[in-house]
Amino acid sequence: MMLVIFFALYIGIAVFLHSNKSIKYSIGLLPLLLFSILANVALAQNYTQSLIVGANDGIGVSNILASFFIPEDKWSQELFHSFYEASTIITIVLLQLYLLCLLLEGFKRRVH
Repeated sequence: MMLVIFFALYIGIAVFLHSNKSIKYSIGLLPLLLFSILANVALAQNYTQSLIVGANDGIGVSNILASFFIPEDKWSQELFHSFYEASTIITIVLLQLYLLCLLLEGFKRRVH
């Protein structure tokens, strides 16, 4: 819940700064994209660690960043996989938005 509030506040600030011509949308999206990639790697590592049966006594969250996203009850490989898949989709969407912003900003520069 806290992450949702943080991201909503961040997006609001980025939109405000863009409306004042302080930053471009691509610059505002870049930190979100980088954080999403980092979270995706952490969730992927957590999921693959859960697949190794003999590595741990049972199943658990294997890194600090993944513990921010995954609730502390009913852990399973399917739960870890679903969080990893959702993170991958979010990362791909943010990457496409970032690239689209770069293309539109480049096109806008050429026109003006």
